[in-house]
Amino acid sequence: MTLNKRVDYGDFEIGQANKDESLRKATGFVKEIMDEISPLLDSCEYYDSEIKLGGAPAVKLPSEEVVIAPDIRCRTKEGKVFWLEAKDKSQRFFYPDTGADIFQVYGWYKIWQELEQPVFVVFKDPDYDSCLPRGYVDPDFIESFKKRWDTFEGKPYGAWLSELLVVENNYPRILFEKSREKSMYIFYFRIELMKANLNWNNIIDEVNNNKVPNIQPLQAYYKTLLTEKEIKAKIDSLFKS
Repeated sequence: MTLNKRVDYGDFEIGQANKDESLRKATGFVKEIMDEISPLLDSCEYYDSEIKLGGAPAVKLPSEEVVIAPDIRCRTKEGKVFWLEAKDKSQRFFYPDTGADIFQVYGWYKIWQELEQPVFVVFKDPDYDSCLPRGYVDPDFIESFKKRWDTFEGKPYGAWLSELLVVENNYPRILFEKSREKSMYIFYFRIELMKANLNWNNIIDEVNNNKVPNIQPLQAYYKTLLTEKEIKAKIDSLFKS
């Protein structure tokens, strides 16, 4: 995983920002979204539960499986439930994508699949200067990244998980990377699938009118195209000694 400057973090000189600072940024982004969308809904809550998975709030599904939950649980005024996941992080510099930990993506997918509650994933890039990698970079790479960053200009962007999981052009893809000295699998989605200038009314209308694209069986590329069963096996392998 390429380290960016992330100059909006106080400790950016030591490498990737520490987890506490990252969580503070993410929590602020969640609150920002909730403040905007809450007036349009019957209910909007930062999801927490007694059930935890790795310390994170989790949901126990009808199948008895326990999975990590998205950040926000929403109920429309028509009684339809959907979820929002907020990510304050830089899109990758050298590749036209952005992503999340495999445990999270798997959890969002299972919640949608078993509970029939769609998940909308929202990303926000930091300031442009914070997104640049450290050291010398070929100007052509900078130009390509600037065009992608300018699409959103540091404002929230996103898509329904079902849209991000469409298998096309070798995406979605899984990479085994090290983050904060811990190795993990990261799910990456194409930036071009994300919507700019998000309109919460439109998103809510899609839920109420059953216009959200259907979720398809979970697949992703890791050298070859993996099935849901093979993706779950990779998650399980992280816990084997």
